[in-house]
Amino acid sequence: MENGGKKLKRRVAAGTAATVTAASLLVSNAVSDPAQLLKPEASNASDASHVATVDQLPHRSYIVETDQYEPFTWQERTCLWMQSLPLPVRALILLPLWGIGEVLTVLLTGLVQSPIGQAVLHALLEAGLLIGLFLLVWKLLFPNVPLKQVFNKRTLPWLIGGALLLTVANAVLGLVWDDWKTWRIVLYAVVGLGVLTLLWWRVLRNLPLPKRKKKRVELVVQ
Repeated sequence: MENGGKKLKRRVAAGTAATVTAASLLVSNAVSDPAQLLKPEASNASDASHVATVDQLPHRSYIVETDQYEPFTWQERTCLWMQSLPLPVRALILLPLWGIGEVLTVLLTGLVQSPIGQAVLHALLEAGLLIGLFLLVWKLLFPNVPLKQVFNKRTLPWLIGGALLLTVANAVLGLVWDDWKTWRIVLYAVVGLGVLTLLWWRVLRNLPLPKRKKKRVELVVQ
């Protein structure tokens, strides 16, 4: 029971963190200035009582200039919806979310724009692709084996470490070996062909084979 309670608390904490992160990024992208949450700006829409029609003009040959408003973007719609909420909700909930979103945006922007951050993101992405490829090959070879035997507390660090090691080896070989780009393409092609072969074998193995027709053979004894 204790383990079940700990797992439930971890799931609730992870879900809460993900929800707060998504909501903070949404508020930060929709509102550029936190003052808009506390003091919404007045609407700039024109008053319909001051708009003159063509029939009210003295001469119909005049050129009438009208203001054409573009449709609202999703940021503007979200901002208007948040401004329609009560002030305590905007001050106590949306304003802290905006601050968290701004901090996350600055951190993510700096991580993406820096060379070190780009290298780290590239390594994590490539390691994730390697783990996904391993999972696909494992399920094709052993479809009845549950994933808990592959991804658990003992094997997951080894899988992540091995994927990161292959990623680093790929980067180092690309720097010290000029022909590695060509051989890497060949290696990718071989691995892709192997995965497609396993997939083809797994699909055909589960398909029912057509029954053979029995031939009647007559033996004539002289």
